[in-house]
Amino acid sequence: MPEATTHQALYRRWRAQTFSEMVGQEAVVATLRNAVATGKVAHALLFTGPRGTGKTSLARIVAKAINCTNLGPNADPCDTCEACNAIREGRALDLVEIDAASNRGIDAIRELRERLNYAPTDLRRKVYILDEAHQITKDAWNALLKSLEEPPDFVTFMFASTHPQEFPPAILSRLQRFDVRRLTVPEISGKLVRILEADGREADPEAITLVARLAAGGMRDAESILDQLLSSTGGRIEADAVRDLLGLADAELVDGFVDALATGDPIAGIALLDRLEERGRDLRIFLDQVVDAIRERLLAAMAAGGADPALAVAARRLSSIDPTRIGPGGIRLQLELALLDPGPGRSRVQAAVAAAPRVTPQSQAAAPAASPAPTPASAPTPPPAATAEASRAPAPAPAPDPAPAAAASTSADPAPPAVPLAPSAPAGDDLERLRSGWATVVAAISKSPPLKPLIVVCRPIGVEGNIVTLGFPEEQAFLKDVAERKRANLEERIGEFLGHDVGVRCVATNLDLLPPLPEDADAAHILAEAHRIFAEDLAEVPEVT
Repeated sequence: MPEATTHQALYRRWRAQTFSEMVGQEAVVATLRNAVATGKVAHALLFTGPRGTGKTSLARIVAKAINCTNLGPNADPCDTCEACNAIREGRALDLVEIDAASNRGIDAIRELRERLNYAPTDLRRKVYILDEAHQITKDAWNALLKSLEEPPDFVTFMFASTHPQEFPPAILSRLQRFDVRRLTVPEISGKLVRILEADGREADPEAITLVARLAAGGMRDAESILDQLLSSTGGRIEADAVRDLLGLADAELVDGFVDALATGDPIAGIALLDRLEERGRDLRIFLDQVVDAIRERLLAAMAAGGADPALAVAARRLSSIDPTRIGPGGIRLQLELALLDPGPGRSRVQAAVAAAPRVTPQSQAAAPAASPAPTPASAPTPPPAATAEASRAPAPAPAPDPAPAAAASTSADPAPPAVPLAPSAPAGDDLERLRSGWATVVAAISKSPPLKPLIVVCRPIGVEGNIVTLGFPEEQAFLKDVAERKRANLEERIGEFLGHDVGVRCVATNLDLLPPLPEDADAAHILAEAHRIFAEDLAEVPEVT
């Protein structure tokens, strides 16, 4: 019976041991080489960036370089001397790696601090590498601050973190920071090919590219996926094996769903979702594939000098999906709603129906007597009495201009209505209409006392599709939360003004940085009313340190 051997993961076997073996990160590597060569390595370094991009590997390589007894001409550690071997094999007593996620408290940091003053035993310099250091507690950072600022001459600290924004500013100011970037697909693919060649295995180029894309810029993730494929596949690694193992949808299904989104064909899109679930595919991964496919199409269209409005609208609908939702319907329901969305991404059939002129009993009663084959130039005009009667009627909220529909209805030989790819009233028009008529909106909504304090201080700052964004002053951000609870009323009133259903999103922002509303008496009244109501509530807020 053959002796059992312990399998070592690919990412451990293929971890970079010298600067020359690092994939990507050219700027960081060049800076570290120069620091090692000139003997100016800082006493405290911070490596930050996405997971699996080489932060801890760089820290170990620097630890080797500052302790190597046979440093190469390009400041690369030799990886053969006793110090390099001890660090690579994990038996160097003076290299201490600490998982800050599980050793984050003040007691662990006090223990570390007590050992700092002991001289190194087997290396020239003692090195402390703290991984996931952003999880260290505030009290622990305070205990380490003085030692970090003035450590013994033979001590070097290195921190690795994916969230440097969580470091206290006092700590960040004492660290030399190196930002590690995501790796590109070609960079990841190149190393995967080298691994396969060394193991005597073969793989389809498409399979390698799939793995590199799924890794999302992280070499460790790519090596872990490849390790799993090598264990589950005996011969050549095929692209279909990658899809089956990782729950990926076929490219044709992804393209078909994108087409259904862009053309407004919910039946075809739902049928594709049924096929995916029958095959046991993960819809979250499918969503990532669809987003990537739409992005590639948009970039291709822009490179060709054009744009695809239908794809852009579909991309906006997808961006509102929450992939973490696990409630009723989950991500499946959200994908179906994206297909059924009647807003800016409405289907070609819906757009054609909306563009066609509508005949109602009121319009028939108001229409003048028909004349044979009138032309737009000879179309009859309303009698003066009708005009006078209309002028006495109360002015309605602004609505889309009916002139195009009227012209179509009086045409001698009307052509079939064009099928627009975007809504007939662009979002930019809605924003301008809101800005120019905001005084009217405020006056209408202010008739409801609970809404008056909200509407007089906010401003329309954006319209995306059917979503209107209202901005509230940062110093009165609590009003944004109140407005969220009154959102249904705001949506109803603003929708009446624009002439179609809308959703309202409330944000707190600096309104002083926005362009002013059109100068008129009503706008001035709004600002004066807001100042009268809330001026006494303004307060200076000191900076939080």
